[in-house]
Amino acid sequence: MIVTFGSLNADLIFSVETLPRPGQTLMAKGLATEAGGKGANQALAAALDGAEVAMAGAVGQDALAEVALAGLKGRVDLSRVARLEASTGCAAIHRDAEGRNEIVVAGGANLAASSGSVEDALLDRASVLLLQMENDPAQIERLIRRCRPAKAMSILNLAPAYRLDPEVLGLCDLIVVNEDEAAAMANWLGCASEPRALALASGAGILRTLGGEGAELCWQGQEISIPALSCRVKDTTAAGDCFVGVFAAALDRGETPEAALRRAAAAAAIACTRIGSQSSLPEARDTDAVLAGAAV
Repeated sequence: MIVTFGSLNADLIFSVETLPRPGQTLMAKGLATEAGGKGANQALAAALDGAEVAMAGAVGQDALAEVALAGLKGRVDLSRVARLEASTGCAAIHRDAEGRNEIVVAGGANLAASSGSVEDALLDRASVLLLQMENDPAQIERLIRRCRPAKAMSILNLAPAYRLDPEVLGLCDLIVVNEDEAAAMANWLGCASEPRALALASGAGILRTLGGEGAELCWQGQEISIPALSCRVKDTTAAGDCFVGVFAAALDRGETPEAALRRAAAAAAIACTRIGSQSSLPEARDTDAVLAGAAV
């Protein structure tokens, strides 16, 4: 099973023709309200791909809490999601006509979520601990340290980029970064931003996603590169989270890293062809069809 300690947000998605410039006011073509947050997105992506998933985190006691939890109910174990006297995390997403986006997030209750909600017995039962950087970094660090002697493999999606102590990075089994996050990590560690250089400098495996160019992995003595699948992009909002969640689900089933990468790439391509955050995430049968040769 997969344990995700991460963020749960209500996403406010504004459809615009072009992304706003500083000081500019635009009239949106439409507004959608949807469940989101990197932690919740990745948890749901893994669950839809067939994994058993437990979510740990926090929401508020406001109306947005129900929005943030709606997509996970019935699919993910939410017994470790606390209800706190704080606002539910919220993201404002601007999505343009080409599917590009810019996102501003207010952490709210996510920043008060406690790693203590993940008990040691759960870490021992899990195969994967999945983490992101939208919670209190101190809580994330504690969980990484606790995971080291446990059975679970720790996968840290270093997004958004946050400078963790190099020792903590080295305790992770695998760190997932996009190009910008890889560049930030390289700057902290004083090395190049390629996966091999980052892996040598950090002591952790590195998976670097490259958007439309695919992904690169340096881990467990292997260096693997895969291309992205060609697709007609409508919205990239949750594509990265889809990639990470499905990759974790494939590893949870015992697939090889290369097979997991290819499955994650197929799922992310599907997500790019759909509008929305969690509503864009594919089920396992959709990804199976693409891997079998169906068009995205």
